[in-house]
Amino acid sequence: MSTVAESQRRSKLLFNNAHVLSIAAMIEEGQSTIDSKTLQANLALSQSTVQRVLRTLEGIGLLERQERTARTESLRYRRIPHGFWSSARALHDADELEERS
Repeated sequence: MSTVAESQRRSKLLFNNAHVLSIAAMIEEGQSTIDSKTLQANLALSQSTVQRVLRTLEGIGLLERQERTARTESLRYRRIPHGFWSSARALHDADELEERS
């Protein structure tokens, strides 16, 4: 199974969404502020997919939405420091967790 497919499988099992780990890993590796359009472009995901995950992460306090100066501006979020981010990165990057058990 490819690394991407394995990461999506783990993400689906853990979060009931195949893209949480890839989005969280990209947020973790970037600057403390990220915008939704950058995530969409870098991960080749739809706006609705990215927004759904960002709203969830915001809802549990891992992201904070930043004020927009214009309605046409893309949504920006600030990453709240938490151990989740490094854990999500490790899970996203893990080749085969099953081999370790």
